[in-house]
Amino acid sequence: MDLPVVVGTDGSRASLEAVDWAADAAVRRGLSLRIVHAPPPSRDTRPGRSSARAEEICAGAADRAALRSSRLKVEAESLWGEPALALLEASHGASLVVVGHRGLRGGASSPLLGSVATGVVAHAHCPAVVVRGRPDNIAGRKHRITLGFGRRHPEGTAAAEFAFAEAALRRCEAEAVFAWSGADGGRDDERLRRERTVDAALRAAVRIHPGVPLLSHPVAGPTHTALLRASADADLLVLSARPHGSPGPRLGMANGTVLQHAYCPVAVVPRW
Repeated sequence: MDLPVVVGTDGSRASLEAVDWAADAAVRRGLSLRIVHAPPPSRDTRPGRSSARAEEICAGAADRAALRSSRLKVEAESLWGEPALALLEASHGASLVVVGHRGLRGGASSPLLGSVATGVVAHAHCPAVVVRGRPDNIAGRKHRITLGFGRRHPEGTAAAEFAFAEAALRRCEAEAVFAWSGADGGRDDERLRRERTVDAALRAAVRIHPGVPLLSHPVAGPTHTALLRASADADLLVLSARPHGSPGPRLGMANGTVLQHAYCPVAVVPRW
């Protein structure tokens, strides 16, 4: 069974941009779109008024998504409870979960990630996308999907296959970006080790999608700096997360920094 693309909305501009992005992603994949609105319970809002507002937000988002393509099947529903928890539950039955970088509760004008987006990308059970960045990047006008590799945990086979599949769907190029320290001692050896690790992670994706042009971009310096620079020329930056249940933080410091400041939408793909 083909799982839908799930997107969260609270009626904010950032969440509606996420609806647009998710609708286009669903159309490219030939999947349906499930819109989830989860207003947190409030003692200050009467049930009837809250229900009417939720229906209005769902209907508006569904109408907006339907305008993206006549072929798109759209379902919208309101789920009571904390938004992040509702979306995490929905991610169990999704091929992809999409959120805006910040909603109404978090101050939509801030460039930093809100609590809902942070919670979803850190704990989703499927690939998760935060829609953020410059208009041209969000609209897909750069014609490049960038795959970022961390230094401490570089394994990214699942992320590589996701990035190449996205590039194939968009008919654009893929770029692999990885950093090494650039220190004087053993610099060439470190770079060669990193290149071998990245090549191994890319091997399956290249074999499955031989028509996708690939750029390899090694950079001396901090990983987060290399990825942030690369995000300025990408339609999507794809990062890897540790599997559920593994020790340590799922995203790591470099990925966390990139999520807060990237110039384009960011996908986080759980490792196998």
